[in-house]
Amino acid sequence: MNYKFQVKESENKMRLNIFLRHSGVSAALIKKLKFLPDGILVNGEKKNTDYILSAGETVEINTTDEDMDSTVIVQSGPLDIVYQDDCCMVVNKPYDVPCHPSFNHPTDTIANYFMGYWQKKGQTKICRVINRLDKNTSGLVLIALDPHSAEKLKGKVDKTYTAIAQGRFEKDYGIIDRPIARQQESIITRCVREDGQRAVTEYFVRKCDDNFTLADIKLHTGRTHQIRVHFSYIGHPLAGDDLYGGSIQHINRHALHCSRLTFPSPETGKTVDIQAPLPADMAVLEEKIGR
Repeated sequence: MNYKFQVKESENKMRLNIFLRHSGVSAALIKKLKFLPDGILVNGEKKNTDYILSAGETVEINTTDEDMDSTVIVQSGPLDIVYQDDCCMVVNKPYDVPCHPSFNHPTDTIANYFMGYWQKKGQTKICRVINRLDKNTSGLVLIALDPHSAEKLKGKVDKTYTAIAQGRFEKDYGIIDRPIARQQESIITRCVREDGQRAVTEYFVRKCDDNFTLADIKLHTGRTHQIRVHFSYIGHPLAGDDLYGGSIQHINRHALHCSRLTFPSPETGKTVDIQAPLPADMAVLEEKIGR
């Protein structure tokens, strides 16, 4: 991917490497690019990173993924692409599909399918997931298509989750601000505990009855299993979440879906807003609410 930056008057006489850092290029990427023939150019010419810039000059970086991640098995498979530009891709992930391979699950992941998709196009890409979802959480996953885009997107993605929890919430709006820690003697489960890390979950009830509540959720922190732990803590575990007290009578996985992503385009800075409807299993359960 090619990126161009114009040197402003306020950046006159700035050293090239400092200018790139101010422009959002990571130090690690600068270190890599400066050894490539066309990695960093000024007015179309290769320059050392200690070059002193003048206002009006054009700085260009050219990123590449020539060294494909050899640890990921390239595999053809379903990839529901709902948005794509030169910098990033958004896929709608089904539940039961991990984002990344693991020792026990080396294939049939978003990363495997992503690399297979690009191989068919004759290109090599590394799957840089910006917002990883748990295996059984469905919904939107943002993938950067080059290292600079990944750096530009870091911390800039606004996520909305939609969940179906058990029982009727007392309030239509609330904030759960309770610390979360690892459950003692477990490598998987988490719990609310005073010595844990601060965790803040904001929810907005859309629909409810005595059996279920449909809510949209904003996370102000990013703790493992945060929504599941917090909702269980207030007495409303997610439907299907038997790990945290939910029943699998109506759905066989935790009813959680990443339904909306908004982020600034790394190329233009304009806001990209992507939404995904509830998947079939959650939609069937949502229809039961209020009947």
